[in-house]
Formats: sequence, structure tokens, C-alpha cells
Amino acid sequence: MIESGDGWFVADQQGTAQGPLTRSELQAMREKGQIGDDHLVWTVRESEWVPVRRALGLRSTAPGAQPSPKPPVQAQHQASATKTASPPRQTPQPGSAPLPGTAPARASDDWRRPPGKPAPAAIAEALMSTARAQELTEKRERAIEALRRFLSRSIDLAVLGGIGWALLSAVGLRFGFWELDSPQQELQNFALFVPALMALATLPLEGLLVGSFGYTPGRLLLGLRVVDRNGSAPGISLGFQRAGRVALIGQALLIFPFSLVAYGLGFAALVQKGRTHWDQALDLHVRSKPLSPNQWWLALAALFVGYALWVDGLWMRLAYELLLRM
Repeated sequence: MIESGDGWFVADQQGTAQGPLTRSELQAMREKGQIGDDHLVWTVRESEWVPVRRALGLRSTAPGAQPSPKPPVQAQHQASATKTASPPRQTPQPGSAPLPGTAPARASDDWRRPPGKPAPAAIAEALMSTARAQELTEKRERAIEALRRFLSRSIDLAVLGGIGWALLSAVGLRFGFWELDSPQQELQNFALFVPALMALATLPLEGLLVGSFGYTPGRLLLGLRVVDRNGSAPGISLGFQRAGRVALIGQALLIFPFSLVAYGLGFAALVQKGRTHWDQALDLHVRSKPLSPNQWWLALAALFVGYALWVDGLWMRLAYELLLRM
């Protein structure tokens, strides 16, 4: 490769030029005696032929200059190309900022996008769409989970509420503390207070079962279990605390219309966070297992049967039979 400032042409005795030669090659010809200090040479950087001593930066020697031949055609073409050549165009590299005046008119024309791959904006939009779809899927699953827990709560009210109502009636009758009539009679006399009595009657049995096993009849049917941070049953103390919070905060003691607001807030918390306020406060979790359609139908059947047995007074009769045997 010819370095900058090289590309020398040497004139021979006939006036023709040989080259291009590098500076080291020109020095070698001088040392071998092929050319003298006054031998004329030419390069594209010079406008005329010059002696070798000048080209090599040597001191002047005895005059004896040769006639100046015309620059060779090849050298002229090279000099012309060097003087008229335009500077090389700057090519931007992928990933760098565009040069002034080279920004793409459309996103699809962006030179920074590798061939065959989508533009960065398209990739970001696709990622955002995927994230939104995943978020919607998670919220849908949480909404189904909230309905599942609502159904479980309804079954517990029917079963545990009926059994608790009967036990409270039997204890009150036995010791003379209070006396609860049958559910049918109570519905006729105090319809507004019956739901609150059911919630209170459910509380002790629910706290005992959740604290001891993590299950209630409704949760067992629907594959739900309340556990602590270690995955175990929360214990009697936490079981009763959770049952009380559910009755007061999650159900508002079933007092209309406050119960609707309480259920709505609990449903929204489950959909948004996947966890209720009382479980978060007590550091408890509700684990769930996949359910088959048959299990859903079985849970619905248990709900209707439980309320039918409660209204029919089966639990009351069983409690009185137990009382007579005591």
C-alpha cells in the first residue's frame, strides 16, 4: 500500500515515467545507483517534476539536471482523480443516532432496523400488547377465584350457620340464656335480623375449623384451603381472628345494604391483588386446586341442600335430640 505522500514516478532516459514507487523504493534505487540526486521524479502532490534530492529531503549536489519530461498519462489521471474526488459518504451504523438529514420519513424505512426484523416501535407495541393480554387473563382468573370463594362462603353460611343456629338454640334453652325459635318462625318475626344471626352463628364453627384444618365444608367442596406463611393451618387464634374479620369486614354481618358494599370491596380486592384485606392483615393465604365441571355442580347442589335443611329445621331437631341425650 502506498503511504500518504508516496506514489513517485521516475523519468528514464527516454522521458517516460516508471511508477508509482514508494519512498522506500525510491531510496533503494538511489542507493543502488540506478538514479542520481538530480534525477527527476514526480508525485501527485507536486505540480512539476523535482529532483530526487528534493523528494528525499537531501542537500543539493553538483548540477546536472535532466530535462523535465511531461507527467505520465497514468499519473495525470491519478492526480485529476485525487483533486476532484469527493469525500467519502458517511454511513451511519446500526444503533447509532441518524446523521443530519438522514432520518427516515417512515418508521418502516428506518436504516437502524436490521433486515427482516420488526422496528423497535413495533417490538415495544407487541410487548405491551402481550403484557395487557396477560394482565387481562390474570384478572379473569382472579374473578373466577372470587366467585369460587363467594360460593364457598354461601355454602358455609347454609351449613355452619344452620348447625350453629341450632347449637345456640339448644344451649340457650338448656341454660336459660336465650331462646331461638325455628328458622321459619324467626324469618316471619325478625326477617331483617336473621342474616346477622346466621353470620354470628357461623363464626365460632368457622374459626374452629379454619384454625384447626384450614377447611370448611364450602372450601373443602371447592378445593380451597386457608394456610399461613408456612403452608400449614393457621391455628385456633388466627382462625377466630379471620372468621371475625370476614363476618365484620367481608360481610358486614349480612346487614343490607352494607353487605353489598362489603362484598363488592372484597371482590375488587381479589380481582386487583389476588388477596383480601383480612388475609393480607393476618398474613394468610388461600390455596386453590383446579376444579372439574362436576365439582362445580356438586358445590351448587350442596348450597341448595344446605339452605333447604336449614329452613326445614333439620339442624334444630338434631340439636334438640342431642340436648335430650345430655
